[in-house]
Amino acid sequence: MIINSLIESLGEYTKRLEELTLDDWRALYAGVYLLQIQAQALIDIVVKGCSELGLKVEGYVEAGKKLMDVGIISKEEFEFYRRVVGFRNIAVHAYASIDLEIVRRIITEREFERVYYLALKIVNELKKRGIDP
Repeated sequence: MIINSLIESLGEYTKRLEELTLDDWRALYAGVYLLQIQAQALIDIVVKGCSELGLKVEGYVEAGKKLMDVGIISKEEFEFYRRVVGFRNIAVHAYASIDLEIVRRIITEREFERVYYLALKIVNELKKRGIDP
C-alpha cells in the first residue's frame, strides 16, 4: 500500500513539472524542488520494493542494483536511476552546486517523465511477482 501511495505522489509531482513554465527564477527553483521530491519518491519505491522482495540493502544505489540483479530493471534503467539518486543527493546536500541549466534542460525536454515511467515499471514487475504494492 505504501508503494501505491508513492506512485500517486510521484504522478502528482510529474504533473506539476509538466505544468511548470520557467519564466522566472522562482519557477526554476520550484522545478529543482519538484525534481528533488520526484527523485525521492522513486528512491522510496525502489527501497520499499527491495524490502517487499526480501532483499537487504544498505543504500539507495545498492537498492537499484539489487532490483537490476533480480531482473526488475535493466542495466540502462539502473544507470538512469543512479543518476537520479546523484541529482537528489546534490539537491539535498549541496544545493548551491546545482547546475540550473541542467535543471532547465530536464524540465524543458521533459526528461523527468522517465522517473515516473521507471517507477510504474517497477510496480508492474512487483505485481507480476505477486507483491501487492
